Amino acid sequence: MNDGPRPPDPSDVTQPIPIVTPAPPSRPAAGPGPGLGPGRGYGRVRQVAGRYEHRFGNVPAYLLARLAAFALDVPGVAFVIATFGFDGFDRGVLLLAGRDRAGFDTLALVALGAALLFSFLCEAIFGTTLGKLVFGLHTRRFDGKHAGVGRTFVRHLLRPLDVLLIGPFLALVTPRHQRAGDLAAGTVVGMSPLGYFAPLIGLALCAALGYAQITFGGGLTSAIGVAAEIGNYGPEAYAQFASLFGAGASAAAGAAGGAAKTLGVPEARATPQPAAAPTNVPTADATAEATDEPSAEATDGAAAGGDGEASPLPSAPADDGTPEPG
Repeated sequence: MNDGPRPPDPSDVTQPIPIVTPAPPSRPAAGPGPGLGPGRGYGRVRQVAGRYEHRFGNVPAYLLARLAAFALDVPGVAFVIATFGFDGFDRGVLLLAGRDRAGFDTLALVALGAALLFSFLCEAIFGTTLGKLVFGLHTRRFDGKHAGVGRTFVRHLLRPLDVLLIGPFLALVTPRHQRAGDLAAGTVVGMSPLGYFAPLIGLALCAALGYAQITFGGGLTSAIGVAAEIGNYGPEAYAQFASLFGAGASAAAGAAGGAAKTLGVPEARATPQPAAAPTNVPTADATAEATDEPSAEATDGAAAGGDGEASPLPSAPADDGTPEPG
């Protein structure tokens, strides 16, 4: 009777050998990437538990890189653009500005506006700018995607507020180092995903811009001319710009005065100046001279009296040697 399959006999060498398929090796988690700068944190964006983690690395170095990138993007590019305008005016092909204060204001406004527009377009299209490329930075959304035109416009619209007031403070204390424009737009400035290639590309673009300035922008001559105009008219223009905040300056001065009184600091008083003596008052020497010298009327009167009337005092008789009768 067949009771089913028999258990395998260990001594039977004809039984089949089971084939064990090994499990595929597990892939390591995505690391921070090649990165740029000190520390392993200077890497690209990586995905952790379904969300993107932005890397910043050494915070002081990161904040200095952002500040230097802004200086290159706005004042640096504006200076180069101004040299083109300066050289064009010298050649007579551009009648945009002269060599006076009004011409300086016009050239400065046009150059700054062009620099801001160039920075906006680069960041909206490529997610980075010339300065950010040089220092290995990139602007992204919270989820690591491209920022886009709308978010880039919002963060650039609030840039004056960040530059004048709270931008550096917010970038220092917020967890993702966001300024007011980044908080409003939902963007984060982190390290570039290009790694070491970002600074190389940025430096190559800076070299191309410098070559264009030397070839078509007047080179060192126009650069010195623009620097001279900044030295001549820059302080005056800055003072005029600062006068727009005169009310705030007056309030600050009043608050400073109140604090000085609270601390017991003596108030500075103006020293009274002696009044100037009037020029038409006669001096003592002139009065004495006028008393000693007779007036012209008194002298004329004395002469007239001598001619018309005899002197009241008898004159002494002349002695002619005749003896008097006895």
